[in-house]
Amino acid sequence: MSSKPITLYDIPNKDPDAPGSPTTWRARYSLNMKKLSYQTIFVELPDIEPLAKRIGAAPTSTKRDGVTPLYTVPIIHDHATGAIVSESAAIAEYLDKTYPSGPTLVPAGTMPLQLAFRDAVSDVFGAFRVFMIEGIAPKLNDRTMKMWKARLTEQGVNLDALFDGDKEKVWEKALAGFAKLDKWFEGNEGPFVMGSEPCFADAVLGAFLRYSWAALGKDSKEWKDIVSWDGGKWVKYLECFTPYETIL
Repeated sequence: MSSKPITLYDIPNKDPDAPGSPTTWRARYSLNMKKLSYQTIFVELPDIEPLAKRIGAAPTSTKRDGVTPLYTVPIIHDHATGAIVSESAAIAEYLDKTYPSGPTLVPAGTMPLQLAFRDAVSDVFGAFRVFMIEGIAPKLNDRTMKMWKARLTEQGVNLDALFDGDKEKVWEKALAGFAKLDKWFEGNEGPFVMGSEPCFADAVLGAFLRYSWAALGKDSKEWKDIVSWDGGKWVKYLECFTPYETIL
């Protein structure tokens, strides 16, 4: 048994300060918000499915054929209870149920709304996904990069020709998306989605911003744009997550 009560499985890369993906950062933020003791074990992309099958983690979706199970991280293994939980929203629900102290990540009755928020935020960041692919690709380890590139090719994404058209127009979509996101926070009584305390929806948005910072690079024009948009709202929002960024 691990000396830590919980193990978080994540994807490594060449930058030790910026591992993972938007989904694994959601789980890390959730664990840190709850102030839980855990350890991170890094797993290269080709090793995730064998690991999941070995420890009994459930698939989170299906592959492109619509039939074959797809195994992804984050996965947590709670050594205190024996529970093995896949997928960030399910992890947040599990942590609330098992460790009720600290902020409630998914208050009763809010999961459908939080998942709708997750999907809407995914659309905002998906509009400039090619910028993040371009930035994160050189940071991936070779084995993960090889499999990731193959998956992107299946999706019709060519790493050698990411920008099919006007790069500026793609970035204009990002600006419009953030402006829409800003309106969702109008009238909020506090810095977070539900006010003064963070919830799972905040872990989602914070994770996307943290991943964007890592992928784009803090000195890039694109990240500096995000920092300046909406009166500096997004860098201030991300700063709220500084206490929850510890990589254990």
